[in-house]
Amino acid sequence: MRAGRRFPAVPVRAVVPNRVDLAGGTLDIFPLYLLVPGSLTVNAAVGLTSRVEILPVPGGARLVAEGFARRQEAADTHRFPGRGRFGLVAAALRTVPPLSGVEIRFRNEAPIGTGMGASSALLVAVLLATDALLGRRGRWRDTARKAMEIEALHLRNLTGRQDHIAALRGGIQGIRFLPGTAEADRIPPGSLPGRRISGHGVLAYTGKSHFSAGVNWRMIRGAIEGNPAILKKFAGIAGAARDAWEAASSGEVERLGRAVSREWAIRKTIAPGISTRQVEEALASRVFRRNVAGAKLCGAGGGGMLFALLRQPEGREEVESFLRGRGFTVYPFRLSAGPRVEGGRHAR
Repeated sequence: MRAGRRFPAVPVRAVVPNRVDLAGGTLDIFPLYLLVPGSLTVNAAVGLTSRVEILPVPGGARLVAEGFARRQEAADTHRFPGRGRFGLVAAALRTVPPLSGVEIRFRNEAPIGTGMGASSALLVAVLLATDALLGRRGRWRDTARKAMEIEALHLRNLTGRQDHIAALRGGIQGIRFLPGTAEADRIPPGSLPGRRISGHGVLAYTGKSHFSAGVNWRMIRGAIEGNPAILKKFAGIAGAARDAWEAASSGEVERLGRAVSREWAIRKTIAPGISTRQVEEALASRVFRRNVAGAKLCGAGGGGMLFALLRQPEGREEVESFLRGRGFTVYPFRLSAGPRVEGGRHAR
């Protein structure tokens, strides 16, 4: 077996954003976007990040999960186990030549199971860091598809594509998945609509981790089997997503909030376990009804991160205090401009 390629003496770091799916999530999973006419997925890349750093070290290769005091060692990056805690990172590393003399450190800022695509973002960070190390740069569409297929192979399950696109492009995305390609329009964070939406967003972790694969499959199975009731609900989600994109593009926060709430109202009826009692009680409270234009759980639901849009920024303190009192952990909400890559031959 050939030895791993030795690491050049320049560290590399990639920092990529996680995302909030505003509307049209699940429609980014093949083949659902082909079965639902007018499918659109709208998401926002946010300031919670996934980070990968590649450092030169003597000897073979090491993987280090920062914050968890976990590590693995191997002769090179192709010899890490394909299953277990580091399996997804190991799968990504097998798509580039074997490397030795490296320590690969990685970290997600968001808690496990937020529904914000942190594992997908971490995968993108690995791909960007290794590309920079090797002096390569791919198109975002190619990198997003590669990341999706690595993840699907590793999980042995259906996976979506929106997480990787948000991690690679930043801003607010309106994504259409077409046969053979994806089209993505982008609202920059510094634009007037971007600044308005950023000033109205709220993020709060429920404290309950979710597992998207099982929930996604329960939602998608009926559509693949041609269940007309399920397909009608997904058509409603697609319609809400189109309205959300129009509202986001013009910075209409109230209208965007209504679209987010309409999408959530449909989504939680598709399969059991999508919402939780904690979340529904918060949404029904007087504080939320008075201050919040729209809210939903991120990702497939069942727990994870709650996203809300304030009617007015002045309502933030009351809403965030209320959420903390209900056991939520509040995180700052800000839009991200996209990934940052430092070091290597192609930093960005």
